[in-house]
Amino acid sequence: MKNLRLKSLLLTLLALSLLALAGCGQESSDNTDALRLGYFPNITHAAAIVGAEQGIFQEELGTTKLETQTFPNGSLLMDAILTDQVDIGYVGPEPVINRYLQGADVVVLAGAASGGNVIVASRDSEVQSIKDLANKVVATPALGCTHDIEMRVLMDRAGLAMENDGGNVSHLTQKPALMMNLLQRNELDAASVSEPWASQMEEKIGAKVIVEWDEMPWDGNLPSTLLVAKKQFVKEHPELVKKILKAHVKSVNKINSNLDDAADTVQQHIKELTKSELSTEVITNSFTRTNITYKVDPKIVNELVEESSKLGFFESTDVTGLVDKTLLNNVLENM
Repeated sequence: MKNLRLKSLLLTLLALSLLALAGCGQESSDNTDALRLGYFPNITHAAAIVGAEQGIFQEELGTTKLETQTFPNGSLLMDAILTDQVDIGYVGPEPVINRYLQGADVVVLAGAASGGNVIVASRDSEVQSIKDLANKVVATPALGCTHDIEMRVLMDRAGLAMENDGGNVSHLTQKPALMMNLLQRNELDAASVSEPWASQMEEKIGAKVIVEWDEMPWDGNLPSTLLVAKKQFVKEHPELVKKILKAHVKSVNKINSNLDDAADTVQQHIKELTKSELSTEVITNSFTRTNITYKVDPKIVNELVEESSKLGFFESTDVTGLVDKTLLNNVLENM
């Protein structure tokens, strides 16, 4: 009788263990109710916009609901990812690198765009090239952002430097809308901006592009937008992440196969969010300066880190493991 009770107890414990294991399996599976995606409403985030607006993400996610949220800058998006308010996001390289070097649990899953950045000058400015910026005033969106690094690299090649680096070029940090006002009033000589702002400045105030997107450092191949997530999220939800990556690749391919359709989708989306409409010419011209791609070259990312370090923005240059294309390659192999 005692043996029967012991046997019964052991069977009960075994059953409970199996149930617990099954429960663990469910918790680590991808049966989540929603996938939260963050991005910016601009051209270099076109894959996010087209993927969301045309239902590409939702089709791949199936019963998992897509929830989107837009951000004004990379720092806020990274905060949202690292505090679990957003699962996956589209963001520029500098905010990701900065957080990674600070020890953040973040990984680059794929590229989203390269190029899209140019240097513009005031219509009435005598500035025709980077070498003409001596004793002039320039602006970038933020200190140490991708636009800022590109501007400083170009200036260094021309033998120039910002005043805070011992040079004679005055530097301002301004939002693109304010840059446009300053350029129009001739209170600013040049600015490093991304699309669609550059094309808007050309159209509205006659600004001139002095460095085209493919003349920027790394010949326009520097990633302007990346698809990123927390490593922990990827580890816990690999199949869900692969669904997003598959949708991302489909979105990129759809954009490149029909730019007119993509331009219309992006134009309408930006209009709904910002309550202001960009002209068809601005949107179309923006796409000609932007390479929408899921590819990302870790070598270029490493070189960006090294250049940023030389300029004093990063102490460490070790970004080993930041870019992991394992899941992307798996998705591409099976498409």
